[in-house]
Amino acid sequence: MKSLPMRIIASDLVRSLLPRGFDRRLKLLSFVIFMNDFGRTLVTVYLPLYYLQLGASPLLIGIGITISTGCSALFQAVGGVLADIWGRKKSMVLSMAARSVFLIILGLSATIGPSFVTILLLFALSEATNGIFLTATNAMISDLVEEKRAAEGFGIYRVAINLGFTLGSLAGGLIALYTFSIYIMTALVLLNLGITTVYLGETWSTGKRSLKLGGMLSVSKNRILLAFSIVSIGAGLLANQMGPTFALYTTQEVHISKQFLGYLYFLNGILVILFQYAFSRLGLRYRLTSLVAISVGVQSLSYLLVGFSQDLLILQVVIVGLTIGEMLQAPSGTAFANRLAPYDKRGEYIGFYNWCWNSGQALSPVVGGLLLSIFATAEYLTWYVTFAIGSLCFTAYLAIGFFIRKSEGQRSTEHYEVAATID
Repeated sequence: MKSLPMRIIASDLVRSLLPRGFDRRLKLLSFVIFMNDFGRTLVTVYLPLYYLQLGASPLLIGIGITISTGCSALFQAVGGVLADIWGRKKSMVLSMAARSVFLIILGLSATIGPSFVTILLLFALSEATNGIFLTATNAMISDLVEEKRAAEGFGIYRVAINLGFTLGSLAGGLIALYTFSIYIMTALVLLNLGITTVYLGETWSTGKRSLKLGGMLSVSKNRILLAFSIVSIGAGLLANQMGPTFALYTTQEVHISKQFLGYLYFLNGILVILFQYAFSRLGLRYRLTSLVAISVGVQSLSYLLVGFSQDLLILQVVIVGLTIGEMLQAPSGTAFANRLAPYDKRGEYIGFYNWCWNSGQALSPVVGGLLLSIFATAEYLTWYVTFAIGSLCFTAYLAIGFFIRKSEGQRSTEHYEVAATID
């Protein structure tokens, strides 16, 4: 990895907070992504409280969240295959059409006679179709930006998502009846469906490939992608410890208020909105494997601080560290999967990576809850284990980067971090 003066790194971060020189369709796609996540956040952030109102136990709530998140993760892999066969736009349109049907039924069920099982089933179906949508949008971004600027493109994607999450969280807290949140999300999905159908052009030529869902596993023949994605399961688990595990520990053990917890999450969202694009530009100068390794290293050290922190200032430092790790990991990981992919399998490669990453995130609440239960008399030990998981991921990412550099030394290649499939 190139060694550059700190002033060059700093200038790269502050030179531009706004994206420039991209296809205009990327702006429209970013708006669609923002609206999708805004509507989804209205429902997902307060879904555990709604489940609680329906009489579900904390254990059932955790299982329910894991099921719906797992459905989204799995169908992101399916969505990668569909995006390469049907095309990006068609996959987006059909997934949103199916999702709008599920959401309409969900809204009616929540109004007429809600039950935990019914709401869980319908929401899981909605998340499954949303998973297809998400991978199709990722694949469309890879079409709209040149390969060397892929990390920037996915950085813009992250800004749109976090803007939707931040504003959706605030708006959701102002809505008195939870059913209204479901109606609003449904309306926004229908609005996005109309915008995508009428105004967003296709970016992919589908060719003559047949539909074989086994394709989402065939990409694992690329050993570098497989290794990178397996490590990313651990990285996803690590990243999502900032969610339920962090919330439970800081409110029950450190005794911060819910309002201060909300401020910490708001700080995370604002930092991503302001600086994600600038951080994504680091992918132009540095190896993507090095960036994801640094990301999990920073996150691991930040979680280690949680175990020592009884001070509110330290918790703010922790959030800043976790956010820096998030801003490095999110665009770099997807850009790396995109860079490994043959031209006609970008959707499949991105979908497979997203499946593994989000599977780790889906397991995170269960693993975090289990650790808090095991270390009930000394809950701070949870963060030592979390640090150990992050350290393993850090080492593994560096090892993958070392293997790629070693392979490049043996083969002449035009791309600085493209690895061929190893049979």
